[in-house]
Amino acid sequence: MPRLSISSWSLHRLLGEAWYDPDGNGGYANRSDETPQIELLDVPGQAAAHGIGTLELCHFHFPSTDDAYLERLKQAIRDAGVELFSILIDTGDITADDEATRTADTETVRFWVDIAAKVGAGHVRIIAGDAEADENAIAQSVDGLRSLASYAKDRGVIALTENFRRLAARPETCVAILEGCEGEVGLCADFGNFPQDTRSTDLAAVLLHANSIHAKADYADGEMDRAAYQANVKLAVDAGFDGPMSLIYQDGDDVWESLDEMRDVTLEVIGS
Repeated sequence: MPRLSISSWSLHRLLGEAWYDPDGNGGYANRSDETPQIELLDVPGQAAAHGIGTLELCHFHFPSTDDAYLERLKQAIRDAGVELFSILIDTGDITADDEATRTADTETVRFWVDIAAKVGAGHVRIIAGDAEADENAIAQSVDGLRSLASYAKDRGVIALTENFRRLAARPETCVAILEGCEGEVGLCADFGNFPQDTRSTDLAAVLLHANSIHAKADYADGEMDRAAYQANVKLAVDAGFDGPMSLIYQDGDDVWESLDEMRDVTLEVIGS
């Protein structure tokens, strides 16, 4: 049975729209000037308080990668009694035309794989690439993903990719990449990354490959389209999906109220 999860992206507003980048001096600088209501260290406890036992953390929400900070985060996760399923690595283009760029980006992804291992994440999500979808780009993505999957495996971490960004945006390309990886790379299937008009058929094409799901709902005038959302959740259940289903909310400031609604609506389909 699927289990409820949450991504730190859903708490992006509460985190002050934080986006930390290396500052060139061994530290991290926040690109946002918003005042955070919570810190990343608060996320595990808040998730647990709302009945969610699994987490995914975006790499850019880390204000530090010092060992001392990573140990504090790991302890916060332990104290909350939640699982850190994955680190979502939202940087790096392993299909970049320029070899120097591609090599540097691959090294950046490896760095975050190391961070994932240090904080006890079981998985990392790696972007398949930003190149136009053609045979060469697919082959390059497969080579890059398999190399990174091997690197991750040596550190006790499983590599996933996602129907995300240009190369893997369409289901046929996404599946071709997964098949090329021959089981070495799993999939995070994102409801919202497929167009509404083809979403059901697109999801049906990839859900059999999914290890995790980003469950997004559509909203109109602040109201959740429950029927469409539950139909997507049911597609996943009918496909035999039994991994973490991360609730993704990005449509307003009433963050936890909306996530609680998503939780309850999801449980109506998957059971409690």
